[in-house]
Amino acid sequence: MPTSRTPRAAVLGLTVGSLVAGGLALAPTASAEPSKTIVINEVYGGGGNAGATYKNDFIELTNISTAPVSVTGWSVQYTSATGTAWAVTGINGTIAPGGRYLVAEAAGTGGTTELPSPRTSGSIAMAAGAGKVALSTTQTALTCGSACAGTPAVVDFVGYGTTANNFEGAGRAPAPSASVSVSRNATTGADTDNNAADFSQSAPSPENVDVADDPPAPRNCPTGTIAIGTVQGAGPASPCAGEKVTVAGAVVGDLQDGGYRGFHVQDAGDGDDSTSDAVFVFSSTPVSLGDQVTVTASVKEYEGLTELDGATVTVTGSSALPAPATLPLPSTTEQREALEGMLVAPESDLTVTEVFNLNRFGEILLAAGGRLISSTEAADTGGPSAQVAADNAARSIVLDDGRTTNYSTTPAQAPPYLTVDDPIRVGDTAQLQPQVLSYGFGLWRLQPADGTADGNTFDATNPRPAAPAAVGGDLRIADFNVLNYFVDFPSEFGDDARGATDADELAEQQAKIVTAITALDADIITLHEIENSANLTPETPYRAVETLLAAIEQADGHDWNYVQAHEDGDVITNAIVFRTDRVTAVGAPSVYNGPEFNNARSPIAQSFHSGNETFSIIANHLKSKGSSCGAASDDTMVGGAGNCNADRVRQAQALVTFAETVKQSSGDDDVLLTGDFNSYRYEDPIDTVTSAGYTDMAPLLAPDQYSYVFDGGSGSLDHVFASPSVREKLTGLSVWDINAVESFGYEYDAPYEGLYAPYAYRASDHNPTVFGLTTDVPATATVSNPAPLRGDTVTVTGSNFDAGTTVTLTLRERGNAVVGTGVAGANGTVSIDYTVPMSLKEGSRQLDLTAADGEKASTSFTLRHPSEDALLRVLRDLPGR
Repeated sequence: MPTSRTPRAAVLGLTVGSLVAGGLALAPTASAEPSKTIVINEVYGGGGNAGATYKNDFIELTNISTAPVSVTGWSVQYTSATGTAWAVTGINGTIAPGGRYLVAEAAGTGGTTELPSPRTSGSIAMAAGAGKVALSTTQTALTCGSACAGTPAVVDFVGYGTTANNFEGAGRAPAPSASVSVSRNATTGADTDNNAADFSQSAPSPENVDVADDPPAPRNCPTGTIAIGTVQGAGPASPCAGEKVTVAGAVVGDLQDGGYRGFHVQDAGDGDDSTSDAVFVFSSTPVSLGDQVTVTASVKEYEGLTELDGATVTVTGSSALPAPATLPLPSTTEQREALEGMLVAPESDLTVTEVFNLNRFGEILLAAGGRLISSTEAADTGGPSAQVAADNAARSIVLDDGRTTNYSTTPAQAPPYLTVDDPIRVGDTAQLQPQVLSYGFGLWRLQPADGTADGNTFDATNPRPAAPAAVGGDLRIADFNVLNYFVDFPSEFGDDARGATDADELAEQQAKIVTAITALDADIITLHEIENSANLTPETPYRAVETLLAAIEQADGHDWNYVQAHEDGDVITNAIVFRTDRVTAVGAPSVYNGPEFNNARSPIAQSFHSGNETFSIIANHLKSKGSSCGAASDDTMVGGAGNCNADRVRQAQALVTFAETVKQSSGDDDVLLTGDFNSYRYEDPIDTVTSAGYTDMAPLLAPDQYSYVFDGGSGSLDHVFASPSVREKLTGLSVWDINAVESFGYEYDAPYEGLYAPYAYRASDHNPTVFGLTTDVPATATVSNPAPLRGDTVTVTGSNFDAGTTVTLTLRERGNAVVGTGVAGANGTVSIDYTVPMSLKEGSRQLDLTAADGEKASTSFTLRHPSEDALLRVLRDLPGR
C-alpha cells in the first residue's frame, strides 16, 4: 500500500521515449521517412502584426493520403528558431483525404480579418520571420533543440527562416512575414522531407475543410437501461469500457464523504453468477443508502475497479437494502470479481491478522480461519512456502474505513477504533457492519456501506497479557529488541541517530522499555538495536547501555551490570546485561568481527556462573530482509526467504563456528544463542544452526507463539537456540505478546500522540522472549553393566558435574575407599573404569561419585553367588559364544 493515497490524479500525464536535447546544428538530420498521411501544409506567424491581413497566427495541416486519418491525441508544437521550450496545442478529429485542418494560434493587435472558423484554437505566439513547428503524435511537449526532425513522435517538421537551427532536408523553409506565409508547394503537395524544396512563400490562405469528429467506436454494450452485470462482464475489466451506459438500482454503499467521492449501486441481478450486480459510481450527486437511482455515465477502469464516470444521477425512490451476498474466504480473484461493488457478508468469522496500516489509513487485514502464519514460518522454502503464501492471499482481505485519509500526516489525526486501553490486536475477531466489496490501491477491500467505521467492533479474543507466562527454573533469561534505543539525537548526528528525535521522545521511549523489561523479571537480558555509543561518542562507548540500566535500576531496585563488548562498525549493537546478585560473569567477553558480519551486527558472547551451572550466551542480530544483497543472495520467489538469505546463511555458519570457540574458552558445552536472526523457522539460516546440533526452543516450549508480524503473517524472527548439553535445563519459554500484534499508533514516536501511555505495550515492534533455566541440576551416575561378573571392568559415568571438577569413585562396601578418579569434561560428564574385585560378596553394591565441590551421585551393581559367576564365566568363554 502506498504511503500517500490520492484517490484521483489531477492530470493524467503521457510519456514518450527519450528525446534528444537541442543545440546549434548547421546540417540537421531529416526525418526517418517522409510522412505519407498528415503533413504541415502552411505556417503563418505574422498574424496581428503591422501590415498583416489576418489577426491570428495559424498552422494548417492536410491529409495527403487516400484514406481518412484520425489525429485525436496528436498536437502541433512551436518553439523559437533556436529554442528548446515547446508550446503545445492539442488536436483531435479525423481529416478526410485532401482535407485541411486549421489551428488558430495567438492574436496580435493588428490585422483586419478573422481566420475562417478553425477546428482548434491555441494560444501560441509564433515569430513571423523564423521558428520551428512540429506535428507530433503525442501531446507531450518536445524537449529537443537542433535534433527534433526524425525523432519517433514527430510526424512532420518545418524549420523556417534563416536562423532556424533545425529543419528537414538540405535547407530551411523560406522566411514568412506579416504579409506572406510559407506553404507546401501546390505543384506536388508531397512531403520530400526537404523544407527548402517543399515550402515557398505565398499569401496566407487558411482553410478548415473536410475535418470531422472521429466516428464512434462500435459498441459492445446495448443502449437503454441495462443490467449492471452486462457492464461488469465476467472478466477483470468491463466489456463496455469507454461507452456510455444507463443502469438502475439501489445505493448499497455511500462513500461520497470520505475521499472516494462516489457510491455503489446494485440491481436485482442478471442471473449470471460470474458477473457482479453492482458498480461504483464516481459522482458527487447527493444520495443516501437505499435510494433507488438511475445512472447514465461512461464506463472506465480505474486502478482495477470498474466504475461509472461523468455520471448523470436521478433518484427515483428508496427501498431497503438487499440481502448481502456471501463472500467466501478463501476465494479466488474470479470469485471476488463476481462480487465487485456488491453488498457482502463473510461466510465465517474473520480474525485480525495485521494492523500495520491502521494508524495511517484506517486499514486492518482480516483472515478466515485464524491469523495468517508467515509462509516460511509454516513451511519449507520453495513449493510448500509458495503454497502457504497463495493460501494466505486467498484467506485474507483488507477492512477499510471508507476514507482515503492518511491519519499520520500533519496534523496527525486519531485513527479509527483505537483507544489507549482498548486496542485492536492481531488475533482479535471482527464483528462487521454491512460492507461492500471494492478494489483499490492494489488490494481487495471491504468498505463500510455507510461510509464510516463506526459500526465495526472487535472481540478481544487475544487480550493484552499483563505479564509473561510462567517459565519455571531458578534463573530467568530474556531477549529484547529495544527498537533503536538511542540517547543521541539526529540534531547532532544526523541519520546515524536512528531513534528518538529529542530528549522528550527519548523519555517516552525509555518509559515503555523500562516498564516492559522490569515486568520480564529477568536475571540476564540480551538486547538488540541499542545505540552503539562506541561509534557515536567514543569517549563514552557504553553510554546508551549505561543510561538504560540506570533507569532499570531506579525502577526495580536491583544492581545491574553490562558486558563490555560491542559491534565494531554499525551504529546499533547487541548488548548483554545482567543482575549482579543473580549471576557472575566468568572470564572476558568475546566478539566475532569476521567479514560475514560487515552488513550485520557482530555476535557478542559472555559466560556466566549461577548455582551449579556455567553456561555461555551469545547475542545475535543477523542481516535484515529490508534491502537487497544482490541476486546471488536474495530469495525473491513467492513465499521465499526474502532479501539477503545467503548472507544470513554465511553469518549463521560463522556463528556456530564462533560458538565452538566460546565453548573451548569457557570449558563448558552449555551455550545459548539468542536474538534477532531475521529468519523464520523453516529458512536456511535456521537449518544451519539446528544442523550444528542446536535446538530452536520456542517451537518446542512455546508452540504457536510468535515474535513478529509482517505483511499479514505472524512468525518468529527472534530465536533461542540451546546446545545439546543445556537443552534439558530449559524449563519453559514465553514469547510475551505485547508488541508485534499492536498498532504502531501506540509507539512513542507515533504521529498522533493521543494514544501514548508509558505501559509496556508496543514498546518495540518485536515481542520479547523470556525463558527459565535450572542451574541447580543434580548430578547423576550410571554403570555400564548393572550385573557384572567378578573380575569384569565396568564404566561408571557421571553427568551434570561442573566442568573441570575432579570426581572420585568410592565403593561403599569397602568403607568408601576411593577406587578411581576422573575430571568432568566441558559437558559436565566424567567416566571412571572400575574392576569388580573377586572377593566381593553377592548382593547389591553401591558406587558413589563425589566431586571436589561436594556434588554427589550414586549408582549400583548386583553380584550373583560365586558359583553362578563361575558357571557363567565358563559358558561365556566357550568357543563360539
